[in-house]
Amino acid sequence: MTITTPAPLRVTRPERRLSLRTKALLISVLPILGLGVLLAALLTAQRRAEVGTISRSLSASVASVLASTLDVTDLTQVNVQLRAAVASPSVAFIDVQPAGEAPRYFFSDEPQTDWLLRAQLDAFLQAQPGGTHLEVPDTRAQAYRAAQAALEDTWGVGAPQSVTEHLRDAVARLSATEGQTQVYEVTQLDVYDTPGGRVLRLPGEAAPAGQPLFHLAIGVTLGSLNTALHRQLLLVLLACAVTAMIAALVAYWAVRRVVGVILAITEAAQQASLGQLDGPIQIRPGGRPDELGDLISAIERLRVSLHLALSRLRPGGRP
Repeated sequence: MTITTPAPLRVTRPERRLSLRTKALLISVLPILGLGVLLAALLTAQRRAEVGTISRSLSASVASVLASTLDVTDLTQVNVQLRAAVASPSVAFIDVQPAGEAPRYFFSDEPQTDWLLRAQLDAFLQAQPGGTHLEVPDTRAQAYRAAQAALEDTWGVGAPQSVTEHLRDAVARLSATEGQTQVYEVTQLDVYDTPGGRVLRLPGEAAPAGQPLFHLAIGVTLGSLNTALHRQLLLVLLACAVTAMIAALVAYWAVRRVVGVILAITEAAQQASLGQLDGPIQIRPGGRPDELGDLISAIERLRVSLHLALSRLRPGGRP
């Protein structure tokens, strides 16, 4: 006697499918969002290129003027020229290191914290001798707090009132930007005195035949331009988001109408499969002058034909 073991019952899970509404929404919204992301990427790349071009052009212009007119042996002239240069809206700092025993000159648009920015610049140039993109966190408030703590430890209650108030005011003023990243585009060049005049040498170029006069480093910051370009980028992203939302609403409204007609056709087909051919397909008044309307008309003619054929086959049916 052979006992046959029945095969295990396999349960087939229904295939998960996206509804027509979901597909239509994805088809209408995703391209717009993709276009927005692409535009954002292109605008970001263009912004970086424009900022780099403008900063290089500005720093090169300032460098060429200073390199051709600066006399590092005249302290008064150097102070006047460098202060006038850093007074321009975009020049953040100028560092002049003369050859020989002449003193170093460093001026920035924040004279009270020259010492801190100069140390950050030295660390950057030591790590990246030919670097052009300097990013440093704003630690000026921390430095003033450290100076305030050192003053209190040294003098105690006898610390000079004017110095204490100055440090307190500086901490209060600089706390608003504490931790923010400061970005500078740095241009470096060496100035040589040759028989044909002064010659500028960029990093990586061969040294000309002449005597080196000084090394020049100029830092340019384009915060206002960056802000304007960032605002433009946000406006483009906002416009793409609003357009995508409008497209989603329009697609949902259009698909809802289409799906309603398809559901009516499906219901009519189910009723016909059960032999209920008496009622017509229910659609909105006015019909649909499109392909779905033609499909509804064809199915309705099929329903009427089947209803007449079945009526003839029934006992007592009319020919």
